[in-house]
Amino acid sequence: MAEIRVCTVMPIPPELQAKAASACVKENPRNAQQITTAKKHMPHKSSKLALPVNTMWADGRTLRVRLLSGSDYIKSKIKQYATKWTEYANIKLQFVESGDAEIRVRVNSDGTSWSYVGSTNLSISSDNNTMNFGWLTDQTSDEEFSRVVTHEFGHALGCIHEHQSPAANIKWNKQVVYDYYEKLGWSKEKVDFNIFDHYSQTTTQYSDFDSKSIMLYSIPKEWTTDGFSVGWNTVLSDTDKAFIADMYPKEGADTAYFNTMEVRPWYQPSTEAVKRVIFPKPYSSPPGLAIGLNWLDVDHAHNVRVNASASNVRKDEFDIHLTTWDDTKLYSAGCSWLEVAANDKDFQIGEFSTEDDHPWNQPKQKTSRSITFPRAYNSPPQVLIWMKRLDLKKDADLRASAYLTDITATSFTIHINTWGSATVYSCAVSWIAYPSDKKDIASGTFSTREIDPWESIPLENSGQLSFNKTFQKTPKVLLGLRRIDVDGQRNLRIKLSASSISKTGMTWHIDSWGDTLLNGASGSYIALG
Repeated sequence: MAEIRVCTVMPIPPELQAKAASACVKENPRNAQQITTAKKHMPHKSSKLALPVNTMWADGRTLRVRLLSGSDYIKSKIKQYATKWTEYANIKLQFVESGDAEIRVRVNSDGTSWSYVGSTNLSISSDNNTMNFGWLTDQTSDEEFSRVVTHEFGHALGCIHEHQSPAANIKWNKQVVYDYYEKLGWSKEKVDFNIFDHYSQTTTQYSDFDSKSIMLYSIPKEWTTDGFSVGWNTVLSDTDKAFIADMYPKEGADTAYFNTMEVRPWYQPSTEAVKRVIFPKPYSSPPGLAIGLNWLDVDHAHNVRVNASASNVRKDEFDIHLTTWDDTKLYSAGCSWLEVAANDKDFQIGEFSTEDDHPWNQPKQKTSRSITFPRAYNSPPQVLIWMKRLDLKKDADLRASAYLTDITATSFTIHINTWGSATVYSCAVSWIAYPSDKKDIASGTFSTREIDPWESIPLENSGQLSFNKTFQKTPKVLLGLRRIDVDGQRNLRIKLSASSISKTGMTWHIDSWGDTLLNGASGSYIALG
């Protein structure tokens, strides 16, 4: 068998994983929220303690590329094939001769080809290269330049190996593969890491398995138990082109979410994170905002206290805040919001807090309030709620649930409850109402109970749901928490995200990480066409 020259994805060292996660979110807020039409996000190859974030660069980004070595001919070929991706993506490559560069390429003869993935490059010291070509020479064929360079720059833009996609179902003859790579000096662990291990569904951006993808290794038939084989792919496939266009859309993304890691690393907790948000289009007067939490990472040694709010709301901008108080250690938090024009005739929004019913220091396990719509509807509307503020007692399970009953054309009832040993000092929710027959709007709930109604929920949970209507175009989806149930002896870590968003439905995700024990959670979504 001829030698198969393959690349390796360079893993982020454990000591840099926290820095990499924060850098990725600061680079592109969508890396935290992971709301995408693709089938999902960043490689799982860091430890389970790593934050589940994606690795996309900012839409429209110009990435500087510095070629640290190689002949003029090799450099010209790298420039020729690296830019194949940018023909389809809203991202640019600028080749520089000196100074700072996000992508730093070394050409040598060490026989290795590798790259870091996407915006994790930002965590690598500027003294080190982020990509390596170990067998390109002036005699290398154009076909090989196309195969190797396009593949490595796919990694640099955030693409994973196709054979390790969660959608891949290759029936490997593992021992044959181990034996082959052993001759090249690869350990069994290295083979597992680069060949067999699948990326996580929750933290991986991927498409349906594509045997023509430039990101797929050559697979000899001897390597599989059913004779499946693939030759060397040397150019972008149609799926590659569509996928990179989805990751980096030409029109840019409308991002109605905020994560504290956009303004500070998670390992530098503070009491407040704030960002100025510019509305995509100015309003005639300041709009209303319904805000919901969808990401929490809070230390368990103190009460869980977090609040999402807006200030300085003007016609064209506002400030979004994620705050805590007293001795709470808030590592990170995230939220989404829905903007509603002041003169909107269909949408109505509002807030309710347990402190509207009783003082925070006189907690109750059950709180409810009938809410009357400022304007009555012709028939019972659709209503959804998001948690926006939590104050939960430490040294007990962290449990809070918000739900609705008795929805009529004129009113509805909000319930905010807890149970067992848990104590809710305060919980506030945002509510959103709109006519049930309103076109191009859908909403609903999703829950880990749809997978396992009992305890011992895994860290990663997902399910598919169908919208109650078919949209004319892929809708924008916003998510917020409505119920949490987490073991209070571990840090509270939970996040919501959505993938495979289409005109007819989506896949929801409720995930945790680290040593968190997730007993259950649920969220609400609204899809806007």
